[in-house]
Amino acid sequence: MNRNTSIGVSMEKAFDKILPIPKQPKIYRMPPPDRPLSWVPHGSIGDLNYEQRLESFANEVLHIESQKTSRIKYSSRGWCYLLEGLGKIDKGEFPACQKAINDSRKLGFLPIDFVAEDQDQTRHFKGIHVASEPHVQLSELKEDVETMLRDLPSKTTDYWTGEQYYVMMCVEKGDLINLFKPVCDQYHVPIVSSKGWAPILLRGHIANLCERAEGNGLTPVLLLFYDHDPAGLKITRTFKKNLSDCEGGTGWSPEDLTIERFGLDADDIERYGLMWIENLKTSSGRTSYDYQYIETYGHRKCEANALFKNDDTLKAGEQICRKAIEQFYGADALERFRKKEEASREKLKDVYANPVWKNVNESLDQIIKELGSKEKPEEQPKEIAVENETMVFIDNKYYGKCPKCHTQFSYTEKDYGRLVRCRGCHLLMRLQFKEAVEKELILDVTWPETAECPRCRAILVYNESQHDKLGRCEKCNLLFRLKIKGL
Repeated sequence: MNRNTSIGVSMEKAFDKILPIPKQPKIYRMPPPDRPLSWVPHGSIGDLNYEQRLESFANEVLHIESQKTSRIKYSSRGWCYLLEGLGKIDKGEFPACQKAINDSRKLGFLPIDFVAEDQDQTRHFKGIHVASEPHVQLSELKEDVETMLRDLPSKTTDYWTGEQYYVMMCVEKGDLINLFKPVCDQYHVPIVSSKGWAPILLRGHIANLCERAEGNGLTPVLLLFYDHDPAGLKITRTFKKNLSDCEGGTGWSPEDLTIERFGLDADDIERYGLMWIENLKTSSGRTSYDYQYIETYGHRKCEANALFKNDDTLKAGEQICRKAIEQFYGADALERFRKKEEASREKLKDVYANPVWKNVNESLDQIIKELGSKEKPEEQPKEIAVENETMVFIDNKYYGKCPKCHTQFSYTEKDYGRLVRCRGCHLLMRLQFKEAVEKELILDVTWPETAECPRCRAILVYNESQHDKLGRCEKCNLLFRLKIKGL
């Protein structure tokens, strides 16, 4: 090797270490397209595109509201569970959905009172004076008299005469009052929401009711329905102790009080397909580390609002409530209470027969007529434009494509079944996984009754009755359609 060759080899080795030249050229690939937009609008008020999407979102929600068979009013959180049950959103979209509902109320796309009313009375105005027409006040007076006469037997009936228990109910969420109250009213069970840990004043109210019940010879019973999470279980577990802590202020001991947690239970969650949330974050944003809970149920929880998933779960919730009450009052409670009310109505026969009520009613009608009552024209229902979903099939092999503007989009397995929007034309799409369709192979054969599989070369046996019919090779499972020449 001469000197020039050795120098060249040395320089080549040096450059290989500093600037290695790849043996094959590097292949550059285009980045994948963006994922489609969520059905739930994301953004802030003032963004025209966001507000346009909010209007479409609100129209869809109003359409769902009009289709509901139950007239129960939902909170924004309750609406999330309903939309999740309808397949519109998944649990990761709850915060964005609540924001979209509230932004729609601010902009007038949804009524300002669309969600359930806040139970905190300190947030309601008191002492509001509104001038009214005389005939309006007299009409209200007439309705008040009719209501009083209708409810008089119930108001004067002591339903607990001869009973053993006095049942009360305390729930964690305001949504549950809207769900359980119609059932509780049938059994004359008082119901309240603690909104978490029971405040001192609420504990004082419970003490007063229990003391009055015990004074009438009844055993007080408190039914509890709370979230299935570490906090909800702890609240119900320590409720009697928290009542005992106020014994010095109330002068009443909860020693004889029966406390029964009737939900939400793990069995009910599984039985009715309610949604587990895969974390243990509290309302303050912290994560609970209740190791006994985690060992039993895992890092997951279920909120009581999950009963608002659909009509079936709402009916299940009503049944759970009714069963808990009848555990103490008995299955014949409604019939017993009805008989007691009928007895009170019988005692009031003379009151109803008094002509004063007829005279009052006729006099009020005459005065209202003279004052010129004007009937308000009925408001015509607003037509709601509802956008139809377009089914788009994806197969986990290629990017998805909008059928309207042909914009491509990427996706993951989590998007299967989701409702999304195209980023290009905002088409509403339901992504559906397309199962692989197996193609059939046309197998042309001639007589006699044997042929060869084109894939594995196995011998296939057939007869005339199998002409133009599907078959499979027993060895390699190849799908084929048999065509016998001449038939």
